[in-house]
Amino acid sequence: MDLKEYMIDYVGKKHDPKDDDVTVAMVAETLSKEFPEFVLMIAEENYLRGYEQALDDVNSIRDKHGQQARIHRKEQPQKETTS
Repeated sequence: MDLKEYMIDYVGKKHDPKDDDVTVAMVAETLSKEFPEFVLMIAEENYLRGYEQALDDVNSIRDKHGQQARIHRKEQPQKETTS
């Protein structure tokens, strides 16, 4: 049995899904309970890579359009309030 099969079997036994399908969410939940330090390390690495990518994107835009290029956040639609 390879690691992938073992992991799916282990998660399936932990969650006991009715349809016998093991989802990524189940695997993530099990990993976060069994190995929280490992999941935290992956989350930190993912955050840093995302931040680094954003900086690369900004520099690329400025290289293409000049240093004075302004980068604006995408406007979020306003939530309607009901009173």
